Amino acid sequence: MNLVYELKRELIKLNIKSQMVEEILGELSDLSYAHDQSTIVATTDKNGTILSVNDTFCRISKYSREELIGKNHRILKSNHHSDDFYADMWRTITSGNVWHGEVKNRAKDRTYYWVKTSIFPYFDENGIPYKFVSIRTDITEGKLYEEQGRRLLKNDFFQVMGNLDNFVFKLKKINKDYVFTLIAGKLAEEIGIYKDNFLHSSISKILPPVILDKFLYYVEKTFTGKKSKFELKNNNKHLYITLSPFYRENEIQEIVGSVNDITELKNSELTVQHMAYHDTLTNLPNRRMLDLNLTQHIQTAKETNKNVGVMYIDLDHFKHINDSLGYQVGDYILILAAHRLKKVELTNYIGDYVLYHLGGDEFLLVIYDFKEDDVVKACQYLLKNFESPFLYKQADIHLTISIGISAYPSCGETSEDLVKNADIALYTAKEKGRNTYMFYTDEMNKKLVKKLQIENELRKALTTNDQLMLHYQPQVDLKTNKIVGVEALIRWLHPEKGYIPPLEFIQVAEETGLIIPLGEWVLKEAVTEIKKWQQLGFDNIRVGVNISNKQFQHPSFINDLSKLLEKTRVNPSLLELEITENSLLENTKATVETLTQLKELGIQIAIDDFGTGYSSLSYLQTFPITTLKIDQTFVYHLPDNKGDRAIVSSIINLAHNLGLRVIAEGVENKEALCYLQEEQCNEMQGYYFSRPVSADEIISLLKNE
Repeated sequence: MNLVYELKRELIKLNIKSQMVEEILGELSDLSYAHDQSTIVATTDKNGTILSVNDTFCRISKYSREELIGKNHRILKSNHHSDDFYADMWRTITSGNVWHGEVKNRAKDRTYYWVKTSIFPYFDENGIPYKFVSIRTDITEGKLYEEQGRRLLKNDFFQVMGNLDNFVFKLKKINKDYVFTLIAGKLAEEIGIYKDNFLHSSISKILPPVILDKFLYYVEKTFTGKKSKFELKNNNKHLYITLSPFYRENEIQEIVGSVNDITELKNSELTVQHMAYHDTLTNLPNRRMLDLNLTQHIQTAKETNKNVGVMYIDLDHFKHINDSLGYQVGDYILILAAHRLKKVELTNYIGDYVLYHLGGDEFLLVIYDFKEDDVVKACQYLLKNFESPFLYKQADIHLTISIGISAYPSCGETSEDLVKNADIALYTAKEKGRNTYMFYTDEMNKKLVKKLQIENELRKALTTNDQLMLHYQPQVDLKTNKIVGVEALIRWLHPEKGYIPPLEFIQVAEETGLIIPLGEWVLKEAVTEIKKWQQLGFDNIRVGVNISNKQFQHPSFINDLSKLLEKTRVNPSLLELEITENSLLENTKATVETLTQLKELGIQIAIDDFGTGYSSLSYLQTFPITTLKIDQTFVYHLPDNKGDRAIVSSIINLAHNLGLRVIAEGVENKEALCYLQEEQCNEMQGYYFSRPVSADEIISLLKNE
C-alpha cells in the first residue's frame, strides 16, 4: 500500500486536515513517482554465459552473484521480445559492432524491469570478439524511486531528496511557457540549476540555447501524454533524462522529470567505441571505420557529382624487418611510418583526405575532390617522403612504399570494390618492382583472375598423375659430341586448355608457395628417371634439376632429398641441382651450410644463368660449386656480337681457372657451336642439337649414339 496514502489515512483519523497538508502529501507523491533511474554492468562470453556482474546488477535482478556467474543470460529472459530481436543483437555484437537498445528482463522473484542497454565487444589478438560487456541504465518507470520514496516518507523526505546524486524536477505549463515547480538533487546544482534562484522560473531563461530546443521538443511531446527518454550534453556532462506526464483528474497538470549523470558511462562507451574503430598500435581509424565512412562518402559523391577514391599503401619488404629484427622493432617502425604518413601534407594536390591503418603494414588514404594528374603528384610526393630512412638505435632502416589507386565510379561503385581494386593495383605496383604507384585498370583484374585460375588448376594438377610431365634437353660434350647429361624441364598438359607454358605457371607457383610441392614432384620424377636409365645401362647420364630459392631455403629440403636418394639408391653424382646466382646470395650463411650438406651427399651444384646476376665473383671460391651455365642471352648472337664474345670467353676462362665445368645454354647455330669449341667450352645444350624431349626419346638418342 502507498505510504503517502497510509499517512493521509492516519491524518484523517487524527482529524488533521488542511490545504497545506494536502499540498505536502501531493508533492511527496510526485517526488516518489519521479525517482526512477539506476545503472547495471555485466560481462558475458561469446556463448552468453555470465562471467561477472556488479552489485547493482544483483540488486535489480534479485539474484546473488553466485546464482548468476556461469549461467546463461537467458536466466533473465522475460519472453517479451521476439527471437529476431535477440538474433539481431547477437549478430551485431558477434560481428564486432556495438549494440544499443532497450530490454525487458525478469528478476528472480518473477517481477519485470526495463534497462537501457549498450553492449560492447572485446576483441582477441586476431580481432575476433570473444567477450562482451553490457552497460545498462534502469529505466523501469519510477519503480525504484517509488520504493525509495515510500521509505523516505518515514524520515525527513526533503533532506534526503536534497542529497540525491541525480536531479528530479516538475514542470508546469503556464501561458505557453514551462516553469519549474520542483527542483531537487545534487546534480541540479552541479549543472547550475539552483532551487533558490530558479524555482518557479521559466526554463527558457535557465537552460542554455544549445540544449533548449531539444529539451522543449520532448517537454511538449510529454505534455501530449507520451513518455520521453533522451540524452543531452550540458558542458562536459552527459545527461540521461526521463519525462513522464502527471495526471490529476484525468488531465495532464504537470510533467515529472529525472536527470541522471551518465558521463562516466558515456565516456566508457566512447572509449570502447574508439577502440572498436581505431587501430590500437597507431591510433588511426581502422578497416571497420573505413567501411562506414567510405560508404557514406560514396553516397555523397553520387548526390553531389564529386569524386572520391582510395590510395592503398603498403610498406615494401616490411616482413624482412619482423623476421630479422623482431616484432617489437616492426611495431616501432609501423608507428614511425604512420606518423610520417600523418604528417605529410597533400592538400596542394588533393582537396581533402583521411588516413586509415588497415592492419600490419597496410595503410589507406580516402581522397576527395581531386584530379588524376594531381593524384600522380601526390603519389610521387609520398614516395619521396619515404626516401629518408627510419632511425632505430643509431641504425638507419630504409623502407619504400608501393601505392595502388582506384576512384569512384570508374573503378567501382561500392566501398568494397574500391578497396579491392586499389589492392589489385597495389599488387601490380609490387610486381613492377615496388617503390612505385599504379592506377587500377580492368586489365589488372583479368590478369589476377587468370592467376587465380592457374593457381587452382595447378593445385589440381599436383594431385593427379596425368597432367604434369618432365621433358629433357640433352647436354653434349663438345669434344666427344656425346650426350653426357640432360636438363629436366617441367611441362603441363591441361586436359582442356592444352599446353600451358612454364612462364605462365612457374611465377604463380612461386607467389603462392606451390613451388615447394611442385619442386618436390620434379625432383622425385627426375631421380626416378635416373634409376630407370641406370637399369637400362645408361649409368653415367647426369640430370640437372632447377631448384627455386624457396625450395632451396626450405628447412626440410636436405632431409627430404637425402631420403629420396636413399630410397631410390641412385648415384648422387648423377643429380645436378641448378640454382641462380641471386638465390645463392640470399641468406649467405644458411646457403653455405646447405651447399656443404649437398656436397657431402655427393650432389653436383650448377650456377644457372651465370652472368645475369648482380653478385660478386668472390662467392665462386666460397661455395662448393661444380658447374657454370652460361646464360643463353650471351650465346644467341655468337660469334657476331663482340661484347658477347668477350663475356663468354671470360666466363669459360674463369671457370677453367677455378676447376669448374662450363655449359653453354641456348646454342642454336653451327657458328656459335664452333666458337664455343674454339674457346674450349666443356658442354652445350640448345635447339641446334635437340629441343627438350620425353624420357623415351632421350633413351632413343642414347641408343643411337
